[in-house]
Amino acid sequence: MQVHLDHPHGSNRISTMAIQSAQKKPRGGSRTAQKASKLLVGLWPSEVRAIQACQTFLRQEQQCEISLQETLDIWEGRISRKWRAEKMKIDGQMQLMEIEQYQSQVQEKEGRKLDWETAAQDWIERHARTWREWWEEQPASCPNSGFCS
Repeated sequence: MQVHLDHPHGSNRISTMAIQSAQKKPRGGSRTAQKASKLLVGLWPSEVRAIQACQTFLRQEQQCEISLQETLDIWEGRISRKWRAEKMKIDGQMQLMEIEQYQSQVQEKEGRKLDWETAAQDWIERHARTWREWWEEQPASCPNSGFCS
């Protein structure tokens, strides 16, 4: 089932809430990893995996060592805009599906019929953060699986 971002029951307020719930948070780690990943602070795990895969590809293509900074320069200059647009599309579609499933579950289990906006607000408040953490670790969260190996 494909869900489109222009959901008939959606609203700008719901979109804003969903975006706010998905704000990028700096990630922690070991001292060595922190030093190496300062350039990657604030990126979601799926984008970090994509950048690392991009670096591996560049190393193979150019047959030499490519620094993380060089990779990020190429990523930002040539790849990131399209990748992020596709990622936002996929993430939005998946969130809409999750909200619709939540709406159905509430009706089945609790006997309450929620309108779409109420279901969306409820889902965002109760489940968006944990869903985002789970979703970012899934291979499907990456628009181009070749970039998230």
